Amino acid sequence: MFSGYHVDKGIDTKAPQTAIEQHIESSEDQMTRSQRIARLFHFRQAVSEALDKRVPPSQQVTSKGIAQSMKDALVATEDKRFYEHGAIDTFGIVRALYTNVVAGQTMEGGSTITQQLVKNLFLSSKRILSRKMEEVLLAFLMEHDYSKDEIITMYLNSIYYGNNYYGIKAAAKGYFDTTPAELTIPQAALLAGLPQAPTYYNPFTNLREAKNRQRIVLGLMAEQGYIPKDSVEKYAHESLHLRKTSEE
Repeated sequence: MFSGYHVDKGIDTKAPQTAIEQHIESSEDQMTRSQRIARLFHFRQAVSEALDKRVPPSQQVTSKGIAQSMKDALVATEDKRFYEHGAIDTFGIVRALYTNVVAGQTMEGGSTITQQLVKNLFLSSKRILSRKMEEVLLAFLMEHDYSKDEIITMYLNSIYYGNNYYGIKAAAKGYFDTTPAELTIPQAALLAGLPQAPTYYNPFTNLREAKNRQRIVLGLMAEQGYIPKDSVEKYAHESLHLRKTSEE
């Protein structure tokens, strides 16, 4: 049975850091306590600057410039209760904990899209309690200062899709030679599945597993009512119009 926060068994979901991520992490780790406090009082400015560091403004798109199917695929895959909870999904955390304990391994994660966005923008190598508390606080500020649609748009603009494609605009162009607004449901489903393990699911080098992952996303979309349940196979077999090779 499909569920939100799905983690594929046996797949290393920790993507190798890119130069951009290493730079962001280094800058974040060097911040002083006073700078971190100041960020809380100038949060929107901090978010804007962090997003621009990760993806140039010219490579960002507005909400209207992203196909609804791409947003639906994201929510179905990463956080099916996104529109129902706040910054933290307590129910999701408890469910994930129970599922993982029963399975004896990590089968589900509990981070919301908002929490993931915070981690993407303010990446840090520190795994200490104070840092975790700061991430939660930043996630609450994110939910307070931005609408759900704004959060999804920033997430899609900032996530790494592999092959040095940061953001949905670069990914749509790089993989399909199209725009985020013109993404088809099969293309959106494939892209929504990439961030979990962008190197492993790279469609240029591992199309078979990328398609398997796409089918999982389509199943999640059908289960949550974004597409008809009897359309999964149709979309799974529909041409992706994948580019022959990535641009170096």
